[in-house]
Amino acid sequence: MNAAEIKNFIIENLKNKLQQFDISHGEIKKDFDFVQSGLLDSMAFVEMISEMEQHFNVEIDFEKIDKEDAFTTLRGVNELFLNA
Repeated sequence: MNAAEIKNFIIENLKNKLQQFDISHGEIKKDFDFVQSGLLDSMAFVEMISEMEQHFNVEIDFEKIDKEDAFTTLRGVNELFLNA
């Protein structure tokens, strides 16, 4: 698994939402914030992380995370999964 695979998984799974919010794939950069953009609420974000854990066969230990933005940006999601 690498950063490109993570991004592609997210874009593929959020394809309909991205269209609803008129957000292009090119706008999903490292600092894109899934929650602040309104694309996902906190519950939907947790569901996405859960789907990613299953897809990539990784378990995220949320108790070890000390950065709040780790839960909201593409950069943070990459860090979660690449360091798991």
